Amino acid sequence: MSITYDVVAATVTGTMVGNEIAVAAFVHPQLRRMSGRVHAQAASMLASVLGKFMPFWYALALILIIGAAFEHRPLANGTGLLIMMAAILLAVAIVFSVAQLVPINNRIARMDPEHPHATWLQDRCRWDRFHRARVVILTMSLVLLLTGIIQSSIVAAS
Repeated sequence: MSITYDVVAATVTGTMVGNEIAVAAFVHPQLRRMSGRVHAQAASMLASVLGKFMPFWYALALILIIGAAFEHRPLANGTGLLIMMAAILLAVAIVFSVAQLVPINNRIARMDPEHPHATWLQDRCRWDRFHRARVVILTMSLVLLLTGIIQSSIVAAS
């Protein structure tokens, strides 16, 4: 069960982090190259769809990482500590998202793309800056999770 659980936790978390990296590195830079109205339409649609779906993905990843940390206890040292640190970083990313990114995302999702509010481009730039910081935190969380899982497998094999 441990290996299967670890694979599921790593897969869910890894694909979520990969999605966020893709948004930061590929999707949003391409959106900025579009004309104003098309950009507003695409940004509004993406903000709406991802704003509905991502909270569940984040919550699932956090639950799975916490479960993996308890599976690899003790939490005070070794692999349990690494995985718990991954959970803490993901929790920080969630709190940061709710406090900073979600309000901006909601404004963009609710705007009329034909008549966007005056500061929508500033909102998008601010969201992108915050998102890049979140991607760094998420990547660190994923690295800690994978390091803990791999380290545990190495210890178990020896």
